[in-house]
Amino acid sequence: MWLRGILQARNASAAPAAPAEKPAPSGVVTPAPIREHRLAPIADDDATQRSAGVPAASAGVDADDDGRPTIGRVRDVPSPAVAVDLPEPGSLVGGTYRVVAELGRGSMGVVLSAFDQKLERTVAIKLIRAELLDPSLRRRFMDEARVMAQINHPNVVCIHALGEHNSMPYFVMELVEGTNLEQWQRRAGEPGDIGISVKILNDVCLGLSAIHEAGAVHRDIKPSNILLDTQLRSRVADFGVSALSLGTDGAEIVGTPGYLAPEVVLSPDKQKNPDPRSDVYALGCIAYELLTGAHPFKRKGEPLWTVVPQRDAAIAVPSSIRPDLPAAFDRVLLHAIEWNVERRTPSVEAFRRALVDAMESEGTPERIVVAEDDEEFRDLIELRLRQEFPGTELECVGNGVAALEAIARKPTSVALIDLQMPAMDGVALTEQLRNREDLSSMPIIVLTASGGAREWQRLSTMGADRFLVKPVQLDDVVTFIRQALRERGRRPPSTRAPSGSVRSDNVRSALIEPKD
Repeated sequence: MWLRGILQARNASAAPAAPAEKPAPSGVVTPAPIREHRLAPIADDDATQRSAGVPAASAGVDADDDGRPTIGRVRDVPSPAVAVDLPEPGSLVGGTYRVVAELGRGSMGVVLSAFDQKLERTVAIKLIRAELLDPSLRRRFMDEARVMAQINHPNVVCIHALGEHNSMPYFVMELVEGTNLEQWQRRAGEPGDIGISVKILNDVCLGLSAIHEAGAVHRDIKPSNILLDTQLRSRVADFGVSALSLGTDGAEIVGTPGYLAPEVVLSPDKQKNPDPRSDVYALGCIAYELLTGAHPFKRKGEPLWTVVPQRDAAIAVPSSIRPDLPAAFDRVLLHAIEWNVERRTPSVEAFRRALVDAMESEGTPERIVVAEDDEEFRDLIELRLRQEFPGTELECVGNGVAALEAIARKPTSVALIDLQMPAMDGVALTEQLRNREDLSSMPIIVLTASGGAREWQRLSTMGADRFLVKPVQLDDVVTFIRQALRERGRRPPSTRAPSGSVRSDNVRSALIEPKD
């Protein structure tokens, strides 16, 4: 494929001549040289921390443990005649950490759970096999671990210590009990709740922003490198390929197909100063996949081998894949995966703010009709709704007939109605509204001071979305309005989701850019 040609040509021109091998001593069999990749450690599967890296079947591209190829530098290295033994359960690392069990293993090393005997806590230890580290890679590994250790953020895996064990460099980090985003998505089987997905992405953005502020670029953001604890709090993991923004040899291509930014693959020499916007691209791909259930470039039934799409590749508008996804997310996601780095979302923080704004717009109605015969309570509701939804049109009436007329007169996002009203009560009004096909998806929230389970069962059968018993917290009314809008998958009447596809190099002209 085209990428292999690029990598092979580059490696062929850059690789120094291999030194002549000395004859093996008598009685020692020296294995033939192997093709070895310097790969990214990943957090994988149910093993909360895991390092991985599998020798490639073809030059230039390797597959990590999540089944996706990982790009790394290809070089010929001789297999060692004697491998360094990794710590066994019960052994002591660094004079402090008693090994408990192995969490995961890859061609580069192993991740262990251990008990910190001084601080009496369980930790994870990542060790890299000494025989696989040349001096430059060892130095970079240690430098990057030191940089990451300076980051103290709840959404970044915390590094506690750094050292060597039998010539093997290692670092000690917090042990996150849970899973990773890839496994969480796989088990769900379909796109999850939009609010939960945005919460996860918000956490990841905060963690990645902290890494960027520390002067580093991650370079291998992907679902298996995002850890989720039992409360679904996200932590960014995998520090093995993070590169300092200044003074780093960026000639190699590091990352995972499907999440590598175009400029990383096509202009690797420019990565001497890695660009945080490359992480924005990867994060955009993750967000697109999390919110729609589909990768922006992978086609159904095809492996994810394409490292980066062609410049004019068609990308489906997210809301055309998932109809209940608000159109506000379309411009946010497509802007983040813009092919041209200069037109891409400028920072992870800008992407995070755009996601939050899109989420808020999802639960923001354009017009609310309130039907309540208690004038004092009606005024309180109106005051609270105007505070919460300053741009929303609000019409308040005192009976069911007036409410029906108001809703028929102009498209309405939500109806908030009292159960007992003169002229037409809440039950009759709900029935009238649901008999109209054009109002079948409009959320209806019913308030009552005297209704019970029988009334709610009847209203629910008719199609009411919520049934709140007075006295009610006005903040709860706001929350239920937002939830009802999400569950109904109803967009504000004037903003319908676009259909079809846009070209990846024409996102800026097709969509409104989010404000930085």
